[in-house]
Amino acid sequence: MKSITEINFQKIKSVGIRVDFNVPIDENFKITDTTRLHRALETIKFIKEKKCKILLISHFGRPKDNFEIKYSFQNLIEQFSKTLNEKINLISFEDFSQKGLSQFKQSEENIFLLDNIRFFKGEKINDMNFSKSITDQLDLYINEAFSASHRSHASVNQMAKNILSFPGFNFEKEIIAIKEIKNSSKKKLAIIGGSKVSTKINTLLSLTKSCSNIFIGGAMANNFLKFKGIPVGDSLLEVDSEKMIEKIYTIAKQSSCEIHLPLDVVTDKEEKLTIDKLSSNSNFKILDLFESSINLLDNLISKSEIVLWNGPMGMIENEKFSRGSSKLASLLSSSSSQVVIGGGDTLLAINIAGIDFDQFHFVSTAGGAFLEALEDKELPGVEALNQS
Repeated sequence: MKSITEINFQKIKSVGIRVDFNVPIDENFKITDTTRLHRALETIKFIKEKKCKILLISHFGRPKDNFEIKYSFQNLIEQFSKTLNEKINLISFEDFSQKGLSQFKQSEENIFLLDNIRFFKGEKINDMNFSKSITDQLDLYINEAFSASHRSHASVNQMAKNILSFPGFNFEKEIIAIKEIKNSSKKKLAIIGGSKVSTKINTLLSLTKSCSNIFIGGAMANNFLKFKGIPVGDSLLEVDSEKMIEKIYTIAKQSSCEIHLPLDVVTDKEEKLTIDKLSSNSNFKILDLFESSINLLDNLISKSEIVLWNGPMGMIENEKFSRGSSKLASLLSSSSSQVVIGGGDTLLAINIAGIDFDQFHFVSTAGGAFLEALEDKELPGVEALNQS
């Protein structure tokens, strides 16, 4: 992919930027994490400096192909403007439906945000006509929403094919970070948490081929411990995960990748037990890692040149069981390894630990797209930019 720094802006006046403003909010519509907003800022400022008019496009939540006030950016536009220190003008669903982008084209204002792109039926079905109703008014299209690039939606896929299109700065960084994990010959460690084996089996199979070590944590580890004959009580388990786990171990052995599991745990009764002390005669739930597991992680990190972390190590929404994830975040922040963090709840773990994202080599805001890229899947958003 080429960089937007290579573009000749002499004849480019109007630029569309697909951003990811799908931010977390509380019950009062207050944004609780502005990471995704700040990730788009470098690209927005770069285009603004080129004296171009900017149309921002993003989804928010999962509305049902029509206007729903709770998913409208009118609830958030003032916070967006304040956070980005830029005046952002909203193009409402009604205004666009009736007049298209006339407000954008005729106004002297510089930055506009189209209301939730998922209000429009043409978005989810990747409709050519809908996409052209937007890109026909633009000279350049930029995808700065890598986190949405596994979706075959109009703003991710078709719009980028319609006109001259490039990745944004953060999009480029996401691609580079993933390539480093997959293709580097350096000694690599993957730390994978979360709950379901099925959602990450292809990622794990891919990682066994490129990593020297993989540590399985979180509720996912319960399935691996049970597979090894270790009692897990009433801990969260995934039904019929045995065949998937067996396949992971088989491929790992073929690839000389060692799979590591927790050595000790914290239960719902706040007991700290080594795994050999877990009894099949007692009722308990495994909710976090403890000291020996943390020490194992510390040792694995110290021997690795590249570390990928995706998924929390425990039930981080409860402070009593967030220590394992927080301690891991602290270890990685002080490590000399090249640390790449995969998005989702892993970002929450870093925030709970109170660690700045700048402490890591790269922190991805993408969840599904990040994992699918690790699996060698062709992402529609990436494919569209390659075809542009």
